[in-house]
Amino acid sequence: MKFQKLVVVSVVLLASLLGGCSNKSSGKKITVLVRMMPAQERFFRDQMIPAFEKEYKCKVDIAKFESEWDIERMLKLEGSKKDGSIALVKTPFEMTRVLVNKGLMRDLYDVLDSNQVLQDLAEYHQLATGLGFIDGKPYYIPRKLETRVFFYLKSKVADAVTKFPNHKDRINTELKKQNGYGLPADYAFESDPAEWDLYDLYVAGSIWANEEYNGVKMGRVAHRGARYLGTTLDIVDRSLQMGASREDILSLTSDKNVETYLWENVFVRNGIYNSAMWQDQWKGANIYTGIKDGKVFATFIQQIDAFLIHGWAEDPSMPSYLPVESDMALCVMPKAVSFGLSPKGKPTFEGDRNISTGGWWWGIPKTSPDAKLAYQFARFMTTRENQAKECSRFGMVPVRKDILNNLPEVFDQGWVGDIFKKSVEQIRINGLTTVPLIKNYAEMGQNVIDAWYSLCVEYKEPQNGEKMNFATMKMRLASDYLEKQKQLLGDEFPAE
Repeated sequence: MKFQKLVVVSVVLLASLLGGCSNKSSGKKITVLVRMMPAQERFFRDQMIPAFEKEYKCKVDIAKFESEWDIERMLKLEGSKKDGSIALVKTPFEMTRVLVNKGLMRDLYDVLDSNQVLQDLAEYHQLATGLGFIDGKPYYIPRKLETRVFFYLKSKVADAVTKFPNHKDRINTELKKQNGYGLPADYAFESDPAEWDLYDLYVAGSIWANEEYNGVKMGRVAHRGARYLGTTLDIVDRSLQMGASREDILSLTSDKNVETYLWENVFVRNGIYNSAMWQDQWKGANIYTGIKDGKVFATFIQQIDAFLIHGWAEDPSMPSYLPVESDMALCVMPKAVSFGLSPKGKPTFEGDRNISTGGWWWGIPKTSPDAKLAYQFARFMTTRENQAKECSRFGMVPVRKDILNNLPEVFDQGWVGDIFKKSVEQIRINGLTTVPLIKNYAEMGQNVIDAWYSLCVEYKEPQNGEKMNFATMKMRLASDYLEKQKQLLGDEFPAE
C-alpha cells in the first residue's frame, strides 16, 4: 500500500500550514469532541494526538458523544461554564446546520482572515467544501465524504440464485396476496447484485430466510434499527432512491415516501429482515457481529464499515468479521421500484440507485478556548499525507482534490481499492443529493423512526379486515404522524 498503514498519524497538526502557532500555543489545553469506532479512536488517541502535542507543545483531551443529539446538549453545557474546554467538534453532516442555526458554532471567517480560509478550503472537493457553507459563510472544514453501498456475501448470493427455482412458486404466491400480482412480469433473478432492484433483494432475502444455515432459519438482510439518526438515514435514503424530493420527504405522506414505508413493512412482515435489528437496537457494530455469526448476508454500509468488517490480518486490533475474507463484495445500491404493480405486472413507477452523500466535518464551537489552534488541528488532519494514511486504514472517502483525482496512485487496487472504487461510484450516482437541509432534521428523524416502528415493525393488521397496502400506509402516516411532522418543521413544512 502506497501510504503504509503502519505510519498511522492522522490527527496531527502541521505547523507549516499556518506559522507561529507552536510558540503561541505552548502550554494550551484543548478538548476535541468525537465519536469513533474503537479501532479508529485508538489510532486517534495513540498515534495522532501525541504527535500533535509534541509539535505544538500543548495538551489534547478527547471527549466522546454517543448520539448526534448529545452534541447540542454538551455545547450548551459548555456555554454555561466560566471556561469551556471543547475546542473542536467532529460533526456529522445531519447536525451541521442544526448547530449553526442554534447559534452554537463559529464561522471560520471569525477565526482567520477570509482570504486565508478560502485558500485553504480550495484544497477540498467542491461538494465537501460547499456543504460546510451556511448562509454564505464557511463554518466547517471537511473531514470525509460518506455514503452507503450495498454489502453482500458472494457465496450466499450464488446459493440464492441456485435455489431460486425451488422457491419461486412460494415467493410468487406470498407476494400475490400482498400486491395483487406476485413477482413482476417476466421476472428473472439476476446473479449480479449490481443489477438488482428491490424485488431482487426481496427474493434473495426470502430464500435466505426460508433455508437453514447453521441449522437455523431467520431473516438475514439488515440495516440499522436503533432509535438514532443512523436508522433515519436508512429510511430517508430509501425515499431518495424512490425519487423523493426534499419536499416529498418533509411532507411525510408523499407517494414516494409512502412506498418506502410500505416496502419496509413488507420486509418485516415476511421475515426478510433479521428481527434483532429492532429487538436488540442494532447499530453498525451489531451488524458486524451479525455478519460474523452468520446472521447477516446482505446489508447497507459505509466505507469505514467495510474496512472494519474486512479487518487487517496483520493487525490484532482490527480482526475480521468475515467467516471467509474473500467472500465480501460491494456494489452500488439496488434500484428502487414501487411495491405496487400494474395489471400487466410492471412497477407503477421506477426510482433509481441514488442515495444521500453526507460525511463529517470539523466545526469550532463559539465557546472554543482556542479557535485558531482548533482550526490548525482540523487542517492538519486533512493534509494530503495524513488523510491518505487514515483513509487507507479505515476506508474513509477522502475530501482532498489531490487524492480524489488520483485514487489509483494513492491506494492499492486489491480489496482496499475496491472499497474506494465502489464508494466513489456511488457518490457519482448520488450527484448533489443530500438529506433535507433543515434546522430540525434531528427532531424530524425521531418522528421518522417512530413511524417506522409503529407502522412497519409493530404493526398488526386489525380484526376489521384492513390490509396494509399503499392506501392504508398513507392513511396511517397522515393520521398518526403528519401533525407532529408539521409541528416539528414549522415554517419549513412544505406549502400545501
